Amino acid sequence: MKKIIAIFLLSFTILTAQTLTGIVSYVSDGDTIHMIVKNQKYKIRFYGIDTPERTQEYGLEAKEFVYKRVMSRNIKVRVMDTDRYGRKVGKVYYNGKYLNKEIVKNGYAWWYKYYAKNDKDLEKAQKYAKINRLGLWRSSKPIAPWDYRRGKKK
Repeated sequence: MKKIIAIFLLSFTILTAQTLTGIVSYVSDGDTIHMIVKNQKYKIRFYGIDTPERTQEYGLEAKEFVYKRVMSRNIKVRVMDTDRYGRKVGKVYYNGKYLNKEIVKNGYAWWYKYYAKNDKDLEKAQKYAKINRLGLWRSSKPIAPWDYRRGKKK
């Protein structure tokens, strides 16, 4: 009986650890925020997207887009992973909306297919932004942030 209870408690802990609800305390850039959950600070990297760097075209606009929606507000994060820097990687929700998708749909981020190949919401959002030439898709040859970071700035 004790073994069953221990397994149940472990399962419950794992399930509850996958969702964080708290207040955004800082917006680093378009795909990274800081939040406070019960007096504990978390750095959250948005799952499945990559926004332009701050020094890149649309980088500051991406940050502003996120800031206006979540700064000092309650959000929910469905944690998908922890990255090599110790950040929680997650799907961010505010007012019932999937923020990762909203960023991509408005043209302020790329769907990071390499890390989220099965996220159809992000795939559809990017197609929508491209077709409608929103945000970074107004540029004739937008440079993906992963290429920009590797020095392919042409």
